[in-house]
Amino acid sequence: MKGFALLATTALIVLSSCSKKADPDTSLFRNSGNNLPSASADGFNSGTEDDLSLAGDPLLGSVNNDLLAPRSDALDAFSDPLNTTRPFESVYFGFDQYNINSSEREKLVEIAEFLQTNPKAKLLIEGYCDWKGTPAYNKSLGDRRATTVKSYLTDLGGDPARIETVSIGDESAIPNADTNQARLDRRAAFVITKGI
Repeated sequence: MKGFALLATTALIVLSSCSKKADPDTSLFRNSGNNLPSASADGFNSGTEDDLSLAGDPLLGSVNNDLLAPRSDALDAFSDPLNTTRPFESVYFGFDQYNINSSEREKLVEIAEFLQTNPKAKLLIEGYCDWKGTPAYNKSLGDRRATTVKSYLTDLGGDPARIETVSIGDESAIPNADTNQARLDRRAAFVITKGI
Protein backbone atom coordinates (compact mmCIF):
# COMPACT_ATOMS: atom_id res chain seq x y z
CA MET A 1 0.00 0.00 0.00
CA LYS A 2 2.86 2.35 0.75
CA GLY A 3 4.15 1.76 -2.79
CA PHE A 4 0.78 2.74 -4.25
CA ALA A 5 0.65 5.95 -2.19
CA LEU A 6 4.17 6.86 -3.24
CA LEU A 7 3.28 6.21 -6.90
CA ALA A 8 0.12 8.34 -6.63
CA THR A 9 2.05 11.22 -5.01
CA THR A 10 4.70 11.10 -7.73
CA ALA A 11 2.03 11.14 -10.44
CA LEU A 12 0.36 14.21 -8.89
CA ILE A 13 3.66 16.07 -8.76
CA VAL A 14 4.43 15.27 -12.39
CA LEU A 15 0.96 16.23 -13.59
CA SER A 16 0.93 19.50 -11.68
CA SER A 17 4.33 20.50 -13.08
CA CYS A 18 3.06 19.92 -16.65
CA SER A 19 0.29 22.46 -16.42
CA LYS A 20 0.15 25.01 -19.25
CA LYS A 21 2.11 28.16 -18.54
CA ALA A 22 0.87 31.62 -19.45
CA ASP A 23 2.40 33.35 -22.52
CA PRO A 24 5.39 35.48 -21.57
CA ASP A 25 4.85 39.21 -21.33
CA THR A 26 6.43 41.29 -24.04
CA SER A 27 6.37 44.93 -24.98
CA LEU A 28 6.40 44.25 -28.73
CA PHE A 29 3.62 42.31 -30.45
CA ARG A 30 4.35 42.23 -34.16
CA ASN A 31 0.71 41.71 -35.17
CA SER A 32 -0.63 44.57 -33.14
CA GLY A 33 -0.15 48.18 -34.22
CA ASN A 34 -0.81 49.48 -30.70
CA ASN A 35 2.41 48.29 -29.13
CA LEU A 36 4.84 49.07 -31.95
CA PRO A 37 7.38 51.84 -31.50
CA SER A 38 6.45 55.14 -33.06
CA ALA A 39 8.33 56.98 -35.80
CA SER A 40 10.31 58.96 -33.26
CA ALA A 41 11.42 55.94 -31.23
CA ASP A 42 14.18 53.61 -32.49
CA GLY A 43 13.95 54.88 -36.07
CA PHE A 44 10.75 53.06 -37.12
CA ASN A 45 8.70 54.84 -39.78
CA SER A 46 5.26 53.82 -38.61
CA GLY A 47 3.39 51.29 -36.55
CA THR A 48 2.49 48.82 -39.29
CA GLU A 49 3.46 45.18 -39.71
CA ASP A 50 4.98 45.88 -43.13
CA ASP A 51 7.61 48.15 -41.61
CA LEU A 52 8.99 45.27 -39.55
CA SER A 53 9.25 42.90 -42.48
CA LEU A 54 11.65 45.06 -44.51
CA ALA A 55 14.86 43.18 -45.29
CA GLY A 56 17.05 46.24 -45.59
CA ASP A 57 18.16 48.70 -48.22
CA PRO A 58 17.95 47.52 -51.85
CA LEU A 59 21.17 46.65 -53.69
CA LEU A 60 22.59 49.49 -55.71
CA GLY A 61 23.53 49.12 -59.36
CA SER A 62 22.15 46.92 -62.07
CA VAL A 63 22.15 43.14 -62.03
CA ASN A 64 22.58 41.18 -65.25
CA ASN A 65 19.86 38.54 -65.20
CA ASP A 66 21.08 36.81 -68.36
CA LEU A 67 23.07 33.91 -66.92
CA LEU A 68 24.02 32.70 -70.40
CA ALA A 69 25.61 35.99 -71.44
CA PRO A 70 29.31 35.64 -72.35
CA ARG A 71 31.79 36.68 -69.71
CA SER A 72 33.67 39.92 -70.09
CA ASP A 73 37.09 39.60 -71.75
CA ALA A 74 38.50 41.51 -68.79
CA LEU A 75 37.71 38.51 -66.57
CA ASP A 76 39.57 35.97 -68.71
CA ALA A 77 42.53 34.47 -66.90
CA PHE A 78 45.46 35.07 -69.27
CA SER A 79 43.19 34.50 -72.30
CA ASP A 80 42.50 30.93 -71.20
CA PRO A 81 39.28 29.89 -73.00
CA LEU A 82 38.21 27.88 -69.95
CA ASN A 83 38.80 30.89 -67.69
CA THR A 84 40.30 28.71 -65.00
CA THR A 85 42.83 29.41 -62.29
CA ARG A 86 44.12 25.81 -62.48
CA PRO A 87 45.10 25.46 -66.14
CA PHE A 88 47.95 22.99 -65.58
CA GLU A 89 47.99 19.29 -64.84
CA SER A 90 49.12 18.16 -61.41
CA VAL A 91 52.53 16.57 -60.96
CA TYR A 92 52.29 13.16 -59.26
CA PHE A 93 54.73 11.55 -56.84
CA GLY A 94 55.54 8.04 -55.71
CA PHE A 95 54.59 6.77 -52.26
CA ASP A 96 56.50 8.68 -49.57
CA GLN A 97 58.54 10.46 -52.27
CA TYR A 98 59.18 14.08 -53.14
CA ASN A 99 61.55 13.66 -56.08
CA ILE A 100 60.10 14.49 -59.50
CA ASN A 101 59.82 11.51 -61.85
CA SER A 102 61.12 11.99 -65.39
CA SER A 103 57.60 11.32 -66.72
CA GLU A 104 56.30 14.38 -64.83
CA ARG A 105 59.01 16.87 -65.79
CA GLU A 106 57.48 17.84 -69.13
CA LYS A 107 54.50 19.30 -67.23
CA LEU A 108 56.88 21.60 -65.36
CA VAL A 109 58.58 22.73 -68.57
CA GLU A 110 55.18 23.93 -69.79
CA ILE A 111 54.57 25.86 -66.55
CA ALA A 112 58.04 27.45 -66.65
CA GLU A 113 57.44 28.60 -70.24
CA PHE A 114 54.10 30.04 -69.21
CA LEU A 115 55.72 32.02 -66.37
CA GLN A 116 58.39 33.38 -68.72
CA THR A 117 55.85 34.56 -71.31
CA ASN A 118 53.46 36.00 -68.68
CA PRO A 119 55.55 38.26 -66.43
CA LYS A 120 52.51 39.33 -64.40
CA ALA A 121 51.52 35.77 -63.55
CA LYS A 122 52.07 34.40 -60.07
CA LEU A 123 52.09 30.71 -59.21
CA LEU A 124 51.00 28.93 -56.05
CA ILE A 125 52.19 25.34 -55.69
CA GLU A 126 50.08 23.16 -53.37
CA GLY A 127 51.69 20.01 -51.96
CA TYR A 128 49.29 17.10 -51.29
CA CYS A 129 49.66 13.67 -49.68
CA ASP A 130 47.61 10.50 -49.41
CA TRP A 131 45.93 9.37 -46.19
CA LYS A 132 48.79 7.17 -44.91
CA GLY A 133 50.99 8.62 -42.20
CA THR A 134 50.41 11.15 -39.45
CA PRO A 135 49.01 14.60 -40.26
CA ALA A 136 52.27 16.25 -39.14
CA TYR A 137 54.39 13.97 -41.32
CA ASN A 138 52.11 14.50 -44.32
CA LYS A 139 52.20 18.27 -43.83
CA SER A 140 56.00 18.12 -43.93
CA LEU A 141 55.99 15.81 -46.97
CA GLY A 142 53.55 18.09 -48.80
CA ASP A 143 55.89 21.00 -48.10
CA ARG A 144 58.89 19.08 -49.47
CA ARG A 145 56.93 18.20 -52.63
CA ALA A 146 55.92 21.82 -53.26
CA THR A 147 59.43 23.10 -52.51
CA THR A 148 61.03 20.56 -54.87
CA VAL A 149 58.69 21.64 -57.67
CA LYS A 150 59.48 25.31 -57.00
CA SER A 151 63.20 24.57 -57.12
CA TYR A 152 62.81 22.72 -60.43
CA LEU A 153 60.76 25.56 -61.94
CA THR A 154 63.41 28.06 -60.80
CA ASP A 155 66.09 25.94 -62.51
CA LEU A 156 64.00 26.12 -65.69
CA GLY A 157 63.99 29.94 -65.57
CA GLY A 158 60.95 30.66 -63.41
CA ASP A 159 61.15 33.74 -61.18
CA PRO A 160 61.23 32.49 -57.55
CA ALA A 161 59.75 35.81 -56.37
CA ARG A 162 56.55 34.94 -58.24
CA ILE A 163 56.29 31.35 -57.00
CA GLU A 164 54.84 30.51 -53.59
CA THR A 165 54.32 27.16 -51.93
CA VAL A 166 51.83 25.79 -49.43
CA SER A 167 51.44 22.34 -47.93
CA ILE A 168 47.94 20.89 -47.85
CA GLY A 169 49.26 17.57 -46.55
CA ASP A 170 46.52 14.97 -46.17
CA GLU A 171 43.73 17.46 -45.40
CA SER A 172 41.85 16.66 -48.61
CA ALA A 173 42.95 13.04 -48.96
CA ILE A 174 40.34 10.29 -49.09
CA PRO A 175 40.60 8.16 -45.92
CA ASN A 176 41.34 4.47 -46.54
CA ALA A 177 41.56 5.11 -50.29
CA ASP A 178 42.50 2.26 -52.60
CA THR A 179 45.86 2.23 -54.38
CA ASN A 180 44.68 4.11 -57.47
CA GLN A 181 42.96 6.90 -55.53
CA ALA A 182 45.86 7.24 -53.09
CA ARG A 183 48.20 7.67 -56.09
CA LEU A 184 46.08 10.64 -57.25
CA ASP A 185 46.29 12.20 -53.78
CA ARG A 186 50.13 12.32 -53.93
CA ARG A 187 50.58 15.42 -56.06
CA ALA A 188 51.57 19.03 -56.48
CA ALA A 189 48.78 21.21 -57.90
CA PHE A 190 49.10 24.67 -59.41
CA VAL A 191 47.06 27.83 -59.00
CA ILE A 192 47.75 30.76 -61.33
CA THR A 193 46.93 34.30 -60.24
CA LYS A 194 47.40 37.53 -62.12
CA GLY A 195 49.85 39.79 -60.33
CA ILE A 196 50.43 43.51 -60.65
